[in-house]
Amino acid sequence: MKKPACILIATDLSEHAGRAETRAAMLAQSLGAEKLVLLHVVPRLPLEALTGILDRTPLETGQRLVDAASAELAKRARRLGEQFGVAAETLVRIGRPHVEAAEVAETLDAGLLVAGGYGADLARGLFLGATAEKILSQSRRPVLVVKQAPEAPYRRLLAPTDFSPSSARALDWARAIAGEADITVAHVYEAPYESTLRYAGVSDEVIETHIAAARRQTQEALEAFLAPRRADGANYFQRILHGHPAAGIRELAEEMRPDLIVLGKHGQSEIEELLLGSVTRHVLTETPCDMLIARAA
Repeated sequence: MKKPACILIATDLSEHAGRAETRAAMLAQSLGAEKLVLLHVVPRLPLEALTGILDRTPLETGQRLVDAASAELAKRARRLGEQFGVAAETLVRIGRPHVEAAEVAETLDAGLLVAGGYGADLARGLFLGATAEKILSQSRRPVLVVKQAPEAPYRRLLAPTDFSPSSARALDWARAIAGEADITVAHVYEAPYESTLRYAGVSDEVIETHIAAARRQTQEALEAFLAPRRADGANYFQRILHGHPAAGIRELAEEMRPDLIVLGKHGQSEIEELLLGSVTRHVLTETPCDMLIARAA
């Protein structure tokens, strides 16, 4: 996989956003990214409310917020440069954060977009920052959602797969980020028409035989999926679980305690762009680790 020339960080300047900034700088250093850009978007709704509170015109209020954000971004960029030896640029915009982040990522041809999993509004950040979730839905670029304090490089990666092109792309990212870290590739399967067979009164013996056959097929598919990726000497641990994908991934994450989960993103239609897939949403909201979502190139 081609290393990202540019990594974009969407930050709301909160304490939790500092985690995303630090992790992005760590990755820029390890992946050899040429450019690191910190983006802050001043939301329009707070801007309109503050115009009345500050007794200023919208233009004056907007400029005041942009100047303050620019100063704070510059301070954070200096910290990242001193700590990780990477040159960071800054950019401030006014608008809808998730829309602006996606547009800037396209303009800069960013290889990776990084966002914090929790924002300044902690009441909404108890599960997943609303802006981060919207960025995931909006962006066509790989998105890394950072929830944990980045104390060290990623050591344990979990890559659930459904054998799709987007899953393959996600695994490529896992490989690029992992370095010497362990990568576990997992597939959670359900036997076709399993629930239908159960309520139709089919015997447990027949159902278990059906499930066993589905497991063998899954094992073969997983081996075929990984075969070309092992050609370069990469090694992957394998896990196959029976059950609902979202529940299976959550249980595996609880067992493994990975630093990072890497998933493929599906959907090209406008509706699919607006809504995250159910499995992705469950994994995002129910696991505490960082998560990277990638779409097929």
